[in-house]
Amino acid sequence: MKNNILACSFVVLLVACGPKADQSEVQTFAPAVAETAPSEMNSASDPALLVNAKEPDRSLIFGSAGEGGIEVHGLDGARAGTGSNRPSTFIDVRYNFSLGDEKVALIVANDMSTSELVSYVWDDAEKTLVDVSAPIAIGMEAEGLCLYQSPISHKLYAYVLGSGLMQQWELFDRDGRVEGRLTRTVPVGTGAAHCASSDRAQAIFYSQETVGVAVLNAEPESEGEIEYIDFAQPHGRFSGDVKGVTVYEHSTGGYLLVSDADVSRLQVYDLSSYDYIGSLSIASSDGIDGVQESEGLTATSMSLGDALPDGILVLADDDNEADNTNFKVVAWRDIASALELPQAFPFDPTEEKSHSIAIVSPSGQTDPVTTFGDAADDPAIWVHPDDPSLSVIIGTQKKLGINVYDLSGRQLQSLADGRINNADIRYGFMLGGESVDIVTGSNRTNQSISIWKVDPVTRTLVEIADGIIATGMGDPYGQCMYKSPTTGYFYVYINDTDGVVKQWQLVDAGNGKVGVTLVREFSVGSQTEGCTADDELGHLYVGEENNALWKYSAEPDGGDERIMVDDVESGNLTADVEGVSIYYGPEGTGYIIASNQGADNYLVYERQGDNRFLGHFHVVADEVTGIDGASETDGLDVTSANLGPQFPHGVLIVQDGRNITPVDKQNYKIVPWERVAEALGLEVHAGYDPRASH
Repeated sequence: MKNNILACSFVVLLVACGPKADQSEVQTFAPAVAETAPSEMNSASDPALLVNAKEPDRSLIFGSAGEGGIEVHGLDGARAGTGSNRPSTFIDVRYNFSLGDEKVALIVANDMSTSELVSYVWDDAEKTLVDVSAPIAIGMEAEGLCLYQSPISHKLYAYVLGSGLMQQWELFDRDGRVEGRLTRTVPVGTGAAHCASSDRAQAIFYSQETVGVAVLNAEPESEGEIEYIDFAQPHGRFSGDVKGVTVYEHSTGGYLLVSDADVSRLQVYDLSSYDYIGSLSIASSDGIDGVQESEGLTATSMSLGDALPDGILVLADDDNEADNTNFKVVAWRDIASALELPQAFPFDPTEEKSHSIAIVSPSGQTDPVTTFGDAADDPAIWVHPDDPSLSVIIGTQKKLGINVYDLSGRQLQSLADGRINNADIRYGFMLGGESVDIVTGSNRTNQSISIWKVDPVTRTLVEIADGIIATGMGDPYGQCMYKSPTTGYFYVYINDTDGVVKQWQLVDAGNGKVGVTLVREFSVGSQTEGCTADDELGHLYVGEENNALWKYSAEPDGGDERIMVDDVESGNLTADVEGVSIYYGPEGTGYIIASNQGADNYLVYERQGDNRFLGHFHVVADEVTGIDGASETDGLDVTSANLGPQFPHGVLIVQDGRNITPVDKQNYKIVPWERVAEALGLEVHAGYDPRASH
């Protein structure tokens, strides 16, 4: 005890001391009820369960057995068919994978000799594993493997650990073979190995041998922040080697089980809260020896027959007395009894989940910005007056200036003009007797308003601000424009990080430049950025990042009266609320689109009336093109204008805060509007002219 106290004191400034293992606590035991035949090469390492929903007592145990390949056993432990002779140390199973014209249970293992992922299906008639892989070279020695099926996209991913890294591979069907695409690599530290996932919780749990057990968000577009659930001594409960990890999910929750291999125990945690439940050892019973130094684990709450009504836990036994290593089967009801757990109602892993979340994929993306970190922010779409296919995307690069891209995403211009945070565009401003398309931006370098016109010949921006147009704000942040349908006047709004919004009228300065006149000021209440104005209906929408989406009058005499469209506390928003834009339909119809940055998705509201909420969608990767999805989106823009054959019903442009495949600096993703419309059952429009009088 003295040594533990000294160790904790020594590291208290570096690591918070976690819960200590209480050596006096009562240890609980559960018996093994069956065991598999000994592994032929004495190297049983990791089990996986293939649940047979129609005949549960015919479910199978697949065991990775090192140089012995994959062995197949029934629930009674007897050999039940032919596995694979490809040497393997890790294995996992997921259901309802689309392969060819059918849905299959996909079994994925590693080949330790070639450092590849190998996919199989089980041929129940022939009692054999069938290799359905295309080569997936992981480029390192696998020290852990688990599968995750996203409840958002329904895409299947393989997580592979090794060399202190966690790779996430998307698995997909191509001509009846399973191919893989590396979507991200997360540094997880030396000794990170075994893993398990919870699809419902969107979580990957993994052990780090001398450190503890941790969890991170399993979605490929997530931030990859690691949270430790428990530690090795002296900072936590684990006595030494932290090994196998598995999840026992039931209909309303579940448990996380982690092997404390040095003392041959399992540490058990609540799957939702990560609260500690207790410690469990697997004891000998009826001629079956107990489990020692277990590495691989797997579990299910599915009823596997009358003798196993609450499912089972299967563990690798590294010390099978005088025989070769094997796998032990433990009835969950015995574990529940030992730990005094409430009755668990089965969760069927084979049941195909409903696709309740709308997803779309991009058709293209822009070149990445040239600066690292949080650099790209807010896009605007300029519609070409004669040839819509020559329209461009204008995107802020808030560490440098502003960029222009064609509709294929190729950069046409990069203009260094200060830290431009947000930008917007309006058409037909009269400057020196000439009609120009005008772009404005919030400039955080000198707290000013930047102003450009679009040269329709070169499709680039030309600076036309009447000198440095000071905002009088400490940090000009979000920005949008408005053309009044009653007066025809042009306005620019800029908001500050403290929630102040100012409205200026744009004026011809008489020297070929554009100046401004302040006409209004009000406070939203707290930090705001995203905003958009409706040039037909006269509304201004403002996103108060941590609170709500608001609707104000866009006119200069509109004051500070407002209506809440949606909120964070009780509505559909998740902080931060970011970019906002309008998809114009005829006669006041259409949609409001908002970036729900805190949930990595996008919200859609009716443009008319009370802005009824219509749903949300995610932008996910397209495995055919290899373009990744979008996440942590700051700014976005949308248009219903016909932009040519590629985008006849308009396009949605979203900033991608994590450009993960391949890993690169930030950029913008390009989504044809009809993909959003199809996903949510929305209208598509064509022929909207942003230059028309409204």
